Amino acid sequence: MHTFVKRKQRGWVENEDLIPYKKKSTDELKSLLSSEKPFERTISAKLLLLNCDKTNILLDALVNESALYTRLAITEKLESGDSATAQKMLPFLAKIGKNQHHSPVSPSKKSSFPLPRDLIARSLGRMNPEIFPTLLDAATQLPNVKLRELIDAIGYMVFYNPCLATTKNYQLLLEIKESYKTDVLIQWKILICFSAFPQSKELLQKETQFVSEAQRSLKILETKKGVFQN
Repeated sequence: MHTFVKRKQRGWVENEDLIPYKKKSTDELKSLLSSEKPFERTISAKLLLLNCDKTNILLDALVNESALYTRLAITEKLESGDSATAQKMLPFLAKIGKNQHHSPVSPSKKSSFPLPRDLIARSLGRMNPEIFPTLLDAATQLPNVKLRELIDAIGYMVFYNPCLATTKNYQLLLEIKESYKTDVLIQWKILICFSAFPQSKELLQKETQFVSEAQRSLKILETKKGVFQN
């Protein structure tokens, strides 16, 4: 089968594909989100204007969406949202897909922050850093299974927005670490998250449970020296 046809079946669209649909009403576009044709679902995600109602519709569609490019279009639209959008995304953490970590793994050999494996955590981490207070607030309220994924989003956002690596934000995450001592995944993920916080060096040097992960975070911090701001 031709490569282009395969991509179309996975929801791929070109810019010119959007043109015939731009005059459709909001109701028509919402209806297309349930189309049997993946590329039409992608077009719907790209053209729908994001607001409270559309956020709910897109999230519900994302739960069952299987076409790669349609999923990407939906998450990209969600990532363009604000704190209100992020608030609606939080309940979907650890709910979409089965790619989340269920136990610690060997440290990544990459020098960048690991891309969150949870789809919603990945999108939250890529949003405008203005939503960061929303993420921190949620970190003190979410159940363990969702908090594990949120920590990935927080670390990812801070790593690529060093201005967020403040002592105040670090202290809040440190409190979370202390509060979840029996949750192995949270302890492990916090160490990864701390690769974005220069304040964590002393703690990482004293780590005894996940030594290799702590060493990786220390190495990253050394590489990023001079980039951080307090």
